[in-house]
Amino acid sequence: MRNQVVAGNGINLKVTDMKIGFIGAGCVGTAFGIYLRGKGFDLRGYYSRTAESAEKAARLSGSLCYQDEQTLLNDIDILFITTNDALIQEVCESLADRGYLRQDQIVVHMSGALSSEILQSARRKGCFTYSLHPLQSFADKARAFANLPDTVFSLEGDRERLDILEDMLAHMGNPFFTIEAGQKVLYHAATCICSNFLAALIEEGLQFFAAVDIPREEGLKAVLPLIRGTIENIALSGTENALTGPIARGDVETVRRHLHDIKQALPDKLEFYKLMADSTLTLAKQHKLKDPLKAKAFEDLLNE
Repeated sequence: MRNQVVAGNGINLKVTDMKIGFIGAGCVGTAFGIYLRGKGFDLRGYYSRTAESAEKAARLSGSLCYQDEQTLLNDIDILFITTNDALIQEVCESLADRGYLRQDQIVVHMSGALSSEILQSARRKGCFTYSLHPLQSFADKARAFANLPDTVFSLEGDRERLDILEDMLAHMGNPFFTIEAGQKVLYHAATCICSNFLAALIEEGLQFFAAVDIPREEGLKAVLPLIRGTIENIALSGTENALTGPIARGDVETVRRHLHDIKQALPDKLEFYKLMADSTLTLAKQHKLKDPLKAKAFEDLLNE
């Protein structure tokens, strides 16, 4: 890790000495600010359109609550815009239009869906712009903060000062990878599949339990160890090696019975099951299902 970075005034600073501020004091901004402060960074404080939010974030992080954006921007080297996604570009353009941004400041947003391109108004003012996204589910501030030490980040933006953000992540001890701005949409789709779609998938399973008179609360409690075990197996061995079940075993008749009973009891779920079975078959053929005749039998069955 590089120990020195050059601030906009030409003075060499350690990355932990660079002054950091936030506009937006929701779950992500508050949790990340607390985390930065705990790692020894110079967190100056927060501004929010809702003063109460900024005051709470400042109190929790041991920093200041700013009454206006200009005072905050005058005090900091790095700005994190952690508003709702829909407001990030608007906030950045407002700061640029009012002349609050100065040359060589670093402006970062933490949206998973948006690239650094939405900060072009800051770039035109001579700032360096980035998106820094934690691959984590931020349900509430306390849980988000607790999960941050194990979180991987994605980073993209201007090349010239990228090393400053890289040094920040290295100092925090968090692994990260860099992507290009044009890759951000597919990257975000991947995170949604692995997180949001997982929750939706489990909900589908609970509806199947309900069809056989198992209440959803009991069903969820019953399958949580199975879900955790599957995730642990994936972590240890990868998706193709962790795959189990009738398709991985080549048990065509079990899947045939599934389709028959789903068609009778839950006809609206039949296409969903076929879609998931088809994806599972593709994965199974990579490692577990070596018999081409059984693979063909599954394909014929799912295409009936």
